[in-house]
Amino acid sequence: MSHPQGMSLAELAPGVEQILLAGDGFSARIALLGGQLLDYRRDGEAPLLYLSPQTAYQPGKAIRGGVPVCWPWFGAHPSDSGLPAHGVARQQLWRLADARRDGEVFHVKLNGPRHEGLAAELSFRIGPDGVDIALATVNQGESAQTVSAALHSYFAVSDIDDIELLGLENAPAHDKVADARIVLPSTPFRFDGEVDQIAYTSQGITLRDAGWKRDLLIRPEGSASAVVWNPAPAKAKKLADLPDADWRRFVCVETANAGDDARELAPGSTHILACRLHFSRSG
Repeated sequence: MSHPQGMSLAELAPGVEQILLAGDGFSARIALLGGQLLDYRRDGEAPLLYLSPQTAYQPGKAIRGGVPVCWPWFGAHPSDSGLPAHGVARQQLWRLADARRDGEVFHVKLNGPRHEGLAAELSFRIGPDGVDIALATVNQGESAQTVSAALHSYFAVSDIDDIELLGLENAPAHDKVADARIVLPSTPFRFDGEVDQIAYTSQGITLRDAGWKRDLLIRPEGSASAVVWNPAPAKAKKLADLPDADWRRFVCVETANAGDDARELAPGSTHILACRLHFSRSG
């Protein structure tokens, strides 16, 4: 396959390749392990994504940071505790299926793993205005299947104390830390202690970073749930692939089909879970 101008392949780790994209004023990296966007940044600006300096790049292990793909289940497998949390897509090698450039915008398509008749495909649109990611699930089997998934984005932030989320006001949610059904406050969401919540909303979310004076606009498609996660100090210390203090450097706001938002796919049908990520200035 010929590569468009500004795109190249390079070794990320033994047996793991990454796609490098260099545009006019921006750059990005996609790992074929997990089909995972690792980095996007515009020249002179802070990065979009957090990537742990302690992560492993080994098939069979998930990369800590970027945008891991949770598929075809979110969280624990509903019936088999021996299967990996958040599915098989994060730990397997994906294949580059197509790449092209339209002006300043790169279009990259990856083919992912198959699981019990389900197939995964990822499409990226990456340009100077931001990133679009679309995860397509195709039911190639002969019976209906339930699918849950998430684009598990680790967004880089100046400091967690300077962050608030707009768009979750009054949303019903499942607080997984307390294992309780709640309604989120009518004020902007702020991080206080360990956070692990599934908020039931199909609305866009704005991540406002006062320290970096920018808003990240997160626009979902095919989703009626958003997962908000940060481990806080105690849990961060238990994660071997995360520096103890780096919980302050990211927040996860995941476009998802999680919890009650799992989808039933009939044979031959396709579901697309997608998000658009782009910046605007704030304050």
